[in-house]
Amino acid sequence: MESNNDLAAELKKVTRELASYKIELHQTRGYLHCILQNSRDMIFATDVTGIVVSFSKGAEKILGYSLAEVIGRPITDFAEDPSAFEQVMNSCQTDGCAVTLDFHFRHKDGSRVHCHASLMSLTNREGGVVGTVGVCTDITQWKKLQDDLVQVDRLAEIGRIAAGVAHEMNNPLAVISEASGWAREVVTDAAGLADVDRKELLDTLEKIDAQTRRCRHITHRLLDFTRDSAPAKQALDIHELLRGTVELLRPELKHSPVKVEFGFSDDPLMVRSDPRLLEQVFVNVVTNAVHAVLESGKPDGQIAIRTARYDSGVQVDIEDNGGGIPKENQDKMFKLFFTTKPPGKGTGLGLPICRNLMEKLGGEITFETEPGQGTTFTLWIPGD
Repeated sequence: MESNNDLAAELKKVTRELASYKIELHQTRGYLHCILQNSRDMIFATDVTGIVVSFSKGAEKILGYSLAEVIGRPITDFAEDPSAFEQVMNSCQTDGCAVTLDFHFRHKDGSRVHCHASLMSLTNREGGVVGTVGVCTDITQWKKLQDDLVQVDRLAEIGRIAAGVAHEMNNPLAVISEASGWAREVVTDAAGLADVDRKELLDTLEKIDAQTRRCRHITHRLLDFTRDSAPAKQALDIHELLRGTVELLRPELKHSPVKVEFGFSDDPLMVRSDPRLLEQVFVNVVTNAVHAVLESGKPDGQIAIRTARYDSGVQVDIEDNGGGIPKENQDKMFKLFFTTKPPGKGTGLGLPICRNLMEKLGGEITFETEPGQGTTFTLWIPGD
């Protein structure tokens, strides 16, 4: 009888322990499910042959595939280099240790996804390998940011070099200007020169002077554009600043079929603002308009720059007849590092910086576009 009581007591104890373990197992499963549902990382599990048996919500977002599309397929199907990833998986299972590396996967839309991956072998109680678990963090944007920062640093270095070149050019230009002035005096006072020869020489020297002044003007504008100084508002003529901007871009426009038209009144359009910052915005927007027209391939490329005075400020419209902005890109135009230009052609910094500068000046920048028809950027500049 006593033995039966002991057995019953032991059975109750085992039952309580099993219930406790069941609750713990249920909680553990709940924790794991919560992690899989809420983690932004790509978490997957495979069997020993590499077939996917678990796929997190974060993985669905990163690769664009649903759980149903992935379960039962080899995980290597989603790697950019399946054979290389299979070797890594096999090495992980063979060595029985965690492997951490950067690896490329392919999104459902075909784009590359750069991940920082940690792989661990799954073992049973006997120590046998039954599969692999992977935790992958999407570092695509971080890698792009690193590449963009390298490009920005390169552009900054080009700016510094350009400023140095502009300084160096001023010295020979000054010598040419002085030599031209001295030659003019010699030609004017020279005896025995025929009037037609004297006039021809003086006209030639005048052309040299004009081109020298033009070169010096370009170098001064270049230095002003690259100079780093605190924002300072002053009275300025918007029309003069816009004409100067187009003149600064004249070398780029000179060999292109793009025509720039001004819709200005004859009178100056005065505001109080920072000419250096405004010029940076104008240069960027006009340059983008030029590229948009050239990329469209239209033989009659045009950019129209119009201004209007209102009680509270000035509106500048810069309209091009290029290809317009696709609908899927319109919400991204002011997003940092977003660019539609090919690698090496754009940094994705221009328009975000323009928006920041316009806000700093108390204004704003917006755009309207029609795919296939063109784009109009509108800049609102407060009057004071």
